[in-house]
Amino acid sequence: MTDLGEISWILGIHVTWDRKEGWIALLQQKYLEEVLERFDKANVHPISTPSLPNHHLVCLPSPEADVKHFQQALGTLMYLMLGTHPDIAYTVAALGCHTANPGTEHQHALDHLFQYLRGTLDYKLVYRCGVSGGNSILGYVDADWGSDVNDCKSTSGYVFTLSGGAISWSSKKQSAVALSSTKAKYIASAHTAKEAIWLRRLFAGLQQPSSFPIPLHINNQSAIAIAKNPKFHNHTKHIDICYHFLHHKVESGDITLDYMSTNDQPANILTKGLA
Repeated sequence: MTDLGEISWILGIHVTWDRKEGWIALLQQKYLEEVLERFDKANVHPISTPSLPNHHLVCLPSPEADVKHFQQALGTLMYLMLGTHPDIAYTVAALGCHTANPGTEHQHALDHLFQYLRGTLDYKLVYRCGVSGGNSILGYVDADWGSDVNDCKSTSGYVFTLSGGAISWSSKKQSAVALSSTKAKYIASAHTAKEAIWLRRLFAGLQQPSSFPIPLHINNQSAIAIAKNPKFHNHTKHIDICYHFLHHKVESGDITLDYMSTNDQPANILTKGLA
């Protein structure tokens, strides 16, 4: 074993900190610059959004663009998204549904994403001491009901923060068709609850203090009501029993569901394109 001193790089992620100010930051600028250079995007015009608002990609029966190039480019951006860029999670997930048969429209959306990354080279995850919430884990969950024009399935998104920075995030299409926005957000909350329980066990194993239960913020009052009292009537009996895992975790006190208005919901960026 060799002591290399204080950490500055790990898996292509640059780690910086300021002990006096009490913050630590994670950055992948060098990796991103290499990716832009590799795919000839280093000099593209920068833009401010990762995807176009209300832009829906249509599935194609056969490819109309270079499949290998499309998959390679998206694969490199996937590592960036998993490491330090939750802001591109929705766009990468949406494009990932079309890797087998990419078309001109999908290539334009990928180029749009490269332009966004060109303008956000210095974006980083920053964690600070003394911020609101302190060492408490906060969760935010959202769903875009029926957002996929190909199969009418909804998109779930969540993000957990600690010390003012994101520590876990996801943007994923739901496996079942939701019959209402309430069910879409109830399903999204159930999946988020699983991540919350995992994070709780992780922090307990690391012997790190954190307040429990973990609060999940959601912008749907009906989904909160069902989680607290999932009585089987005409509006809820069609919901699969596996999603009532959420109710059991609320009832046991592992998590709480708190209402948050749509305008204040940071998980929005994980479920749809925004202006």
